[in-house]
Amino acid sequence: MIGTRLEENQTGNQFGTFIYPSLAAFAADSPAMFTRTLVPRVRPGTAWNGAVYAGDTWRVGGGLRLTYGARLEAAHFSDAPPYNRAVDSLFGVRTDRIPSEVHVSPRLGFTWASGDGSDGPQTTFLRGGVGDFRSLTPTALYAAALSAPGLSSAQTQLICVGSAVPTPDWSLYAQDPSTIPTQCTDTATAVTLTPTPSVTAFAPDFAAPRARRASLALLHRFGSSNYWVTLEGNYARGVSQYGFRDLNLVATPRFTLPDEAGRPVYVPVDSIVPTTGAVSSVGSRIHPEFGDVLLVGSDLQSDTKQLILSFTGATRWGASFRLGYTLTRARDQSSYSCCSASAGFAAPTTAGDPNARKWGTSGLERRHAFVGTVTLPVTRGLEVSAIGNFMSGAPFTPIVGSDINGDGAKNDRAFIFNPALTADTAIANGMQALLATAPSAIRRCLRRQLGGIAARNSCTGPWQASLDLQVNWRPEWFGLDRRLTMSLLTVNLLGGLDEWLHGRAQLRGWGYAPAPDPVLQYVRGFDPTTNQFRYAVNGRFGGIASASGGVTVPFQIALQAHLAVGPGPIRRTPRGVRQAAASLPAPALPTNPITAILGLRDSFGCTPDQAAQLRAIADSLDARNRLLPESLDAGVQLAAARDNARWALERARAVLTPAQWNKLPDPLKAPGPALND
Repeated sequence: MIGTRLEENQTGNQFGTFIYPSLAAFAADSPAMFTRTLVPRVRPGTAWNGAVYAGDTWRVGGGLRLTYGARLEAAHFSDAPPYNRAVDSLFGVRTDRIPSEVHVSPRLGFTWASGDGSDGPQTTFLRGGVGDFRSLTPTALYAAALSAPGLSSAQTQLICVGSAVPTPDWSLYAQDPSTIPTQCTDTATAVTLTPTPSVTAFAPDFAAPRARRASLALLHRFGSSNYWVTLEGNYARGVSQYGFRDLNLVATPRFTLPDEAGRPVYVPVDSIVPTTGAVSSVGSRIHPEFGDVLLVGSDLQSDTKQLILSFTGATRWGASFRLGYTLTRARDQSSYSCCSASAGFAAPTTAGDPNARKWGTSGLERRHAFVGTVTLPVTRGLEVSAIGNFMSGAPFTPIVGSDINGDGAKNDRAFIFNPALTADTAIANGMQALLATAPSAIRRCLRRQLGGIAARNSCTGPWQASLDLQVNWRPEWFGLDRRLTMSLLTVNLLGGLDEWLHGRAQLRGWGYAPAPDPVLQYVRGFDPTTNQFRYAVNGRFGGIASASGGVTVPFQIALQAHLAVGPGPIRRTPRGVRQAAASLPAPALPTNPITAILGLRDSFGCTPDQAAQLRAIADSLDARNRLLPESLDAGVQLAAARDNARWALERARAVLTPAQWNKLPDPLKAPGPALND
């Protein structure tokens, strides 16, 4: 049982935003629009989550092992927001109810090993499973409901356009943020505009997101070596994915845009400012006394398919590696994962009704991904490890730089004007220049969509690379027998090399996960006689230098030390094993038997040269075990580790004399049953 006390506020735009239609307007300090979200207080609450799992493993026989179980989960949220009678009456939504949930998730898996192991180690395995997996409800959703119950004392929205936009006083705002406008006065009508309450509430049938997953993997080991190849397929069907609908948005559009494939607009024509194209969502409200009324539902879905091919191995001198490739196809109805409710409403983007559920390429898809890891022993106590990733870019959607359909969100997909057909010379010239100079992937994305509204996540950003390095040193100081490990680690080594080689001002973007600029067009006006917006084409569309988003991981260096204290993992002596009279007292058998043999080296007269050879064998055994595929279940992994231990013991026996070998405890010379014994 876990209780999470939250008192958070992830609402954006709390200090307000002035929007300028052009650089000239910015130079003249003449904004076209001012918006602000006011959140006077944050209400705390507590999320409770509990779970219990019961499972079992059944060794059926013939190399088949079944694992099955079920997970019982429960969720409850206390301290719900207050009841708002007006919201209940107008929209049929209870603001004071956050649904609780009890859910059972069944799982079933199997592992099948080919052959009975009588002819040597088994080399081919088939693994698979199906199950239902539930995630926790993000605390950001609870926080959004707590802060926006639709009361004037809670979260409110202020939207000012045209003559109602205040003239900014930047120096005053910087000195005293309390002077940032909380209302606007229309200089043309002398009408004062005040903020309207926002509402975020849960649907009565809301449930935490879940995924129904299935996987099937074929693993093959090349003979008795430690080289493996794995081919794995995964499928996940996301259900109960959360999404948002605005209950206060008018259902019928006020008009459509004839030059943009009939795109619906939900505000009256005369409410759009002709000189700037600024749109206020006030005209799209069913009940103007409220702003957004967002209902958090769990009726969205996702669909993900993966094919993974990997090759792992370890050499006899201790080097190990893994190479992998993943092909992914992912579609969903929204890729929103964080943080504010308004961002969740805008996340799917729209070409029509923003409340409609549409499928599209997931923003989380990385179609191709390559990964490689390698560990190289330099000396017996020094090794170098590296991990590199190279994956295709993130999908993104061409959008308009401001709200044009009147729903209050920057979520409108851009219409891709054909420069040969449009009568607007500004758009024609801008599109021609963009199609001539943009990267090839951006040009292909635009050309295949000319004359239509862009599809969601129809463009793809540049490929992304990352590289991390780790150096481990295990000295023999103070008689610790290499129990002390000192590690030098780097994070985003490529980013550090980029800055070192090119300087901070000339970075090439190495090690940076770029978010391409998704804005294709900026609104520069509106013609009420033809119902057409006028646009300026963003010549930096798809570029990463001007993008406002992305993940920046700074170059970091860390120094760590790890000291193993006490004996290694203990394994009981098998029943019926009798020690020889001349043998030493049997220690608890660790995972690596060669390490235990080294611990007894003084007792059976081990020479320095023999000790050095045994340490190399112990390191090789550790490397082999590290490279065992993670997709093997625990039982098969243990059996494979025992096969590796037998290999190591055979090498150790060749190093020791017969007299020395006979002095070893019998349990150390018998690592346990082989696969499916």
